[in-house]
Amino acid sequence: MVERSRPVLVLTVAVAMLASQAAEGQTSLKQKMAIAAACAGGAYAGAKIGEKIAQIEAIRRNLSPQQVASYARAFTIGFAVALCGGGAMAANTTFSKLTKRGKEAREKEIRTALEDAQPHTYADPDNPSLKGTATPQPTFVEGDQECRIVEDQLASDQALIKYCRPPNGTWTVKMV
Repeated sequence: MVERSRPVLVLTVAVAMLASQAAEGQTSLKQKMAIAAACAGGAYAGAKIGEKIAQIEAIRRNLSPQQVASYARAFTIGFAVALCGGGAMAANTTFSKLTKRGKEAREKEIRTALEDAQPHTYADPDNPSLKGTATPQPTFVEGDQECRIVEDQLASDQALIKYCRPPNGTWTVKMV
């Protein structure tokens, strides 16, 4: 019985931490809950979110079925890396080999690419052979938000991450 209650305890602690962060204004509780649920759900939830975003992009960009499958995998990896720090969804990819400082360098260049709409390269300071490029795609409008997909190529692995921002706001990962 103790083993069954452990996931409930972990989820309760995670929800309390998320509520605390949301109260501090860092991210809305709804966003934090969605991120926690998707990360806790592991590869399955990430794959479903990746598929959903790929379907939306397929309609918006008129993609072929092969492109949709490729996009779904890339969005799944992108979601895992951007929100969960990797984990099961990014396992067996080059992204899982980035060190903490490498992840920070990557994130910094993605943020810069979002702002100036130019490709940016990054390297892992602790493993210089890991070099990547963050290439922002053209912006598009969804509702009242400006959105942009960033293609993140690290070695042979590709991640796609969708970011949106409200007028005069900051770029945040958009899950759907």
